[in-house]
Amino acid sequence: EDIHFGNPSAAGSQSAFALSENGETLYLSSSTNGQLSGYQEIESFGASERGVSFGRYQKSNGAYNFVSMSSATPGIANAYPLVGPIVINEIMYNPGSGSADEEYIELYNTTGAPVILQDYDSDTGELLAWKFTDGVEFTFPLGTTIGPYDYLIVAKDPVSFHAAFSTPFGIQVVGPYNGQLNNAGEKIELSKPGDTNNQGLRMFIRVDRVNYEDSYPWPLSPNGNGPCLKRQIPDAYGNDVINWEAAPASPGY
Repeated sequence: EDIHFGNPSAAGSQSAFALSENGETLYLSSSTNGQLSGYQEIESFGASERGVSFGRYQKSNGAYNFVSMSSATPGIANAYPLVGPIVINEIMYNPGSGSADEEYIELYNTTGAPVILQDYDSDTGELLAWKFTDGVEFTFPLGTTIGPYDYLIVAKDPVSFHAAFSTPFGIQVVGPYNGQLNNAGEKIELSKPGDTNNQGLRMFIRVDRVNYEDSYPWPLSPNGNGPCLKRQIPDAYGNDVINWEAAPASPGY
């Protein structure tokens, strides 16, 4: 920004501009003699934290995601995507009983320190809660904390959840959430509060997301046959089918 596109005196800079921490869409287009010539690459990115870059990451199916990176690497190969500190670790989207009230999403703290699912806005003096910004509607109560290497369950209906599943002593279960996980596939997104945009709307920064499906190469048995979707390696990138498997429901384990 300071050398090229945001510098009015830089060669090729026709109109200086910056990139917004609240998200942008970038267009790279080919041209001949100042006229667009057909080729174009488009990338959109959401709100970001200070010092976090976005980059292309190739998944196991060959497709790319444009996601937060674990470090900025200008001029060299991209780093691995940023994972954690809280990840979506287990998904029960179509319980074997057929009751949607037994749905749940398990979160896991990948770090050795407690994580409080809230942030402080120094401009307004407010404490702002994390929430799900896709898939279901749920805002975490202020003060919600996940201990080191510990779990938290977000249940569609906590009463039905406790009737259907057992959890280790001390595992938190919160809910209910609004909405229902789609049995045919869904994008689940966990986010933390960011800044406000020019219209005064609060922006949210993605912490983790999973786009699951009910067809191959995703496991088929979690679609109503009892098993859940289980993340294989919590520290590995989550939005990739290679990191998910069918497994018996084990909330809190």
